[in-house]
Amino acid sequence: MEPKLRDYIENLFATAPNTKQAYELKEEIIRNTIDRYHDLLSEGKSEGEAYNLAIAGIGDINELLEALGGNPIEENAMTDEQHAAIRSRNSIFTGIAVALYILCVTPCILLAGTPLVDISPVFMFFMISVATGLLIYKNKTKYIMLEENAEKVSKIRRNAILKAVAIGMYISCTTPCILLAQTPIVAISPVFMFLMIAIATVILVFTRDKSGYTRADETMVENFKEFNGQKRKTSALYKVLVAILWVTTSFVYIYITIATGVVTAAVTWIIFLVAVALQNLMKAIFDYAEARK
Repeated sequence: MEPKLRDYIENLFATAPNTKQAYELKEEIIRNTIDRYHDLLSEGKSEGEAYNLAIAGIGDINELLEALGGNPIEENAMTDEQHAAIRSRNSIFTGIAVALYILCVTPCILLAGTPLVDISPVFMFFMISVATGLLIYKNKTKYIMLEENAEKVSKIRRNAILKAVAIGMYISCTTPCILLAQTPIVAISPVFMFLMIAIATVILVFTRDKSGYTRADETMVENFKEFNGQKRKTSALYKVLVAILWVTTSFVYIYITIATGVVTAAVTWIIFLVAVALQNLMKAIFDYAEARK
């Protein structure tokens, strides 16, 4: 019966990505299911009963596959019309994004002989950000038209838009330095750059599940969801603290440089060494807390 259990679980993971994480999760579920099967046999269950109960104890792995980057939707369950609609929609997004990537240098060319030439890279970064955002939104909402739950559709769209905006902010984070290059506040322009990076990081963190996970039943998959929910919550807090640390470090660096006129690298760059040390200390604390669970 063990080969039959393994084949069943292999089938469940047929659409999972070919990654180490997915493989390890699959093998762990296989081991736990086989162990559960033998426990049920030792309790006096027949082979058929033990098999059925062990399978029932796995639960629904669709959300796990989605978290791993797999496709929980069976492609062959879609109609030809749905296939065509999805391909058409995705082609439109991809076509617009590719066009923006190709044309992104045109602002620099068109503004070359104008007073706006210095800020022309801003328009280029904006076009690249929009193109990348469209691709992210397309991938995150690829099968949204198959989803019947209106609340879930709204959540998927909201998270996809926020993630697209966050990545766009990463790409465009140097624009404050470009826009403020010829102004009296050019010295503090890196502060706005780091602020954009911090905001983008916070957006990415909080588009994930922040509240952990509430068990729906006692199946094996619910154990994994509960564990991963707590792990994501800890990881999110760590990332937020790191973002705050580096924004604060940047502010302190700019303030000391401007207020005291200290520009010697040996003096000012020690601030960043301290920040690195603090980040490593935070990581060690979080790792220790995780190991004690």
